[in-house]
Amino acid sequence: MRLRVDRRARGRALLARPDGTLYAARHLAIQRSRDDGATWERVATLPRDPLRRAAEASRLACRLLRHEVRALVEIDDGVLVAANRRGVFAGRTGNGLLAASSVEAGGIPLLPPLCLGSGRGTVLFGEYGSPRGRPMRLFASRDRGASFQCVHTFAPGEVLHIHNTVWDEAQGHFWVLTGDFDQQPGIGRLSADLARFEWFVRGEQRFRAVDLFDLGDRLVYATDTQLEPNALVSLDKRSGKSERLRPFEGSCIYACRFGPWFAIATTVEPSPVNPSRDATLWVSRDLEAWHCVLRARKDRWHADYFQFGSLVLPRGASGRPVVVVSGQAVRGLDGQLWLGALVGES
Repeated sequence: MRLRVDRRARGRALLARPDGTLYAARHLAIQRSRDDGATWERVATLPRDPLRRAAEASRLACRLLRHEVRALVEIDDGVLVAANRRGVFAGRTGNGLLAASSVEAGGIPLLPPLCLGSGRGTVLFGEYGSPRGRPMRLFASRDRGASFQCVHTFAPGEVLHIHNTVWDEAQGHFWVLTGDFDQQPGIGRLSADLARFEWFVRGEQRFRAVDLFDLGDRLVYATDTQLEPNALVSLDKRSGKSERLRPFEGSCIYACRFGPWFAIATTVEPSPVNPSRDATLWVSRDLEAWHCVLRARKDRWHADYFQFGSLVLPRGASGRPVVVVSGQAVRGLDGQLWLGALVGES
């Protein structure tokens, strides 16, 4: 199989909605397409200072400053909550500039999230970074992202950072995904009323995940680790029993559904057990037979300063079979957004 690229644009994939609506960002401008990427409309923008406005003339400067939108949820028709490395923002599409959310951080500087989650009118996120000697927190909003309050605090060292929060509609709670070392990686449950958190599984690299597929009775996800070979893992939602299904050649940060297709992308984070210099895109209809449909080599710029090589997928799930992928720090695709169909035998 291969990905047939039908449309190209500049930007970064952000969010896929069940009705096929797609969101992407160009710098800090959020764009929306309702016709599989044939046309895009600018619907909102995050604030930026003069330095970052000037940086937009250079792709390398944007990479160095991490000048990008990295998380987005749509909680009502036209209401967006977004995050970058400087904070969390909310507003309605068409109003231009999103407003900075009020976050009650209690005097401890906020570490903005890698991902945003939402369910039953609540927007939830966890702090992301690599701090030492400070607590890490979960924040929730019930006023469409206008304000956030701390709903759970992890003790210093309990987790290094919080990767993601994912709503489970059937069970009525959030899954909380954390990393990175020793007892820190894990998957926990936060109740719908945000009052109770409990660990479900933790303390092993096989429980270090950033995104997941909820199949009702089990969670399926690909691991994000440089310490062990990465793998696709199935986790039973009742017993906590896990099963390694197949290997992947790099850390897996992005996953998405496109119609009948499950998609997982790998990131270039070389280590003795994950030596690949290629970012890859894998797809499957049944989570058993997988096909690599796109491969991109890490570019020559230093990963610590100019980002890891990644194939970036939108968060969420689209009911349409159109695959959406963008490139970060990879040859031929950096800063580009590709949309197309899967062709060949499955």
